[in-house]
Amino acid sequence: MSLAQPEPVEVAAPIAFAVPFIDDTDVEAVGRVLRTGWLSTGSECEQLEQELAELVGAPHVVAVSSCTAALEIALDSLHLEPGSRVGVPTWTFAASASAVVHAGGTPVLLDVDPDTLNVAPSAVAAALDEGLDGLVVVHFAGTPVAREVFDLAEAAGVAVVEDAAHALGSEDDRGPISGRGTVGAAYSFYATKNLTSGEGGALATHDPEVAAFARTHRLHGMSKDAWRRYRVGADPTYDVTEPGLKANLPDVLAALARTQLAKFPAMQERRRQVVCRYHERLAAIDGVRLVPGTPDPRSADHLAVVVLPEGVDRQRVIEAFGAAQIGTSVHFRPLHRFTWFAANAPVGPAGTPVADALADRVISLPLHPALRDADVDRVVEVLAESLA
Repeated sequence: MSLAQPEPVEVAAPIAFAVPFIDDTDVEAVGRVLRTGWLSTGSECEQLEQELAELVGAPHVVAVSSCTAALEIALDSLHLEPGSRVGVPTWTFAASASAVVHAGGTPVLLDVDPDTLNVAPSAVAAALDEGLDGLVVVHFAGTPVAREVFDLAEAAGVAVVEDAAHALGSEDDRGPISGRGTVGAAYSFYATKNLTSGEGGALATHDPEVAAFARTHRLHGMSKDAWRRYRVGADPTYDVTEPGLKANLPDVLAALARTQLAKFPAMQERRRQVVCRYHERLAAIDGVRLVPGTPDPRSADHLAVVVLPEGVDRQRVIEAFGAAQIGTSVHFRPLHRFTWFAANAPVGPAGTPVADALADRVISLPLHPALRDADVDRVVEVLAESLA
């Protein structure tokens, strides 16, 4: 299966930053579930879990309401002592660190590698020397985290949770990102992600105990969900082993994720084509580079993040894109620059020199399967004009 290029239109037409690739199969799947009379977690969710497990090569996948929920469940499974220090890259979305807080820990914010914007091994090593009780790594934009990071954590006996919100479809030397050798990998199915269910996520793990914990913890800690309690002839009794979350994925969303999964290889192929074209076209603009600097064949190609030349007024560039009707975003504002984290999350002993140097120089360009080659060329043209 391959995705056809949209019909030619004027290149000056609005170019969205991110849109889901929705077709009739998605609409029909959701309608089918609506007509069954069972909308909450049930057989569609179970089938999605099985299909995801096959895709990523994990023995256990537990579908949940968001990547944030998957992170919280993975961290809750560690039963951290109050105030436990958990390393988190400062270059990430707030959920990577807020999940640590909700699990009773204290995020320790770590610097990143200048090429990938993934957590820097040197920052991890310094924080481990000072003392960490856990580590959250983020596969930024789909680029896998350096193997050295996992080796450092393993040598220190520190559990690792993988924030794979950008990384469904990514691979490293362990194979597909799926929680091999870690607590687990948390995926996002948010509206802008490579595979969407509107809202949703999943936790992949190779640890059966973590999987069992996740299945009860996603629904208040109950030993039996509604799908197993409400069917005719079922035993309605259940136990609560410990307080959990309300984080199950309903069937109506799981059905959308399943039809998206059928198109996933084709959508990923188009993303790779778009990223390669960006690399080719941006090479003509002095002082501008994509993250990472060369295409990584193992990446899920979730974002097209550009580092602008030093001294450029990023806001002026953003406004130029807006005037040209092109959507952009910023990934990310480092966590230590937000009020709450600045007051409550200590920075690791290596500081954040790389994050601080790049924080005001990044801009995210449109990237999604519906982009035409002409759209990519138009985006690069406007960027060049804004810098001229």
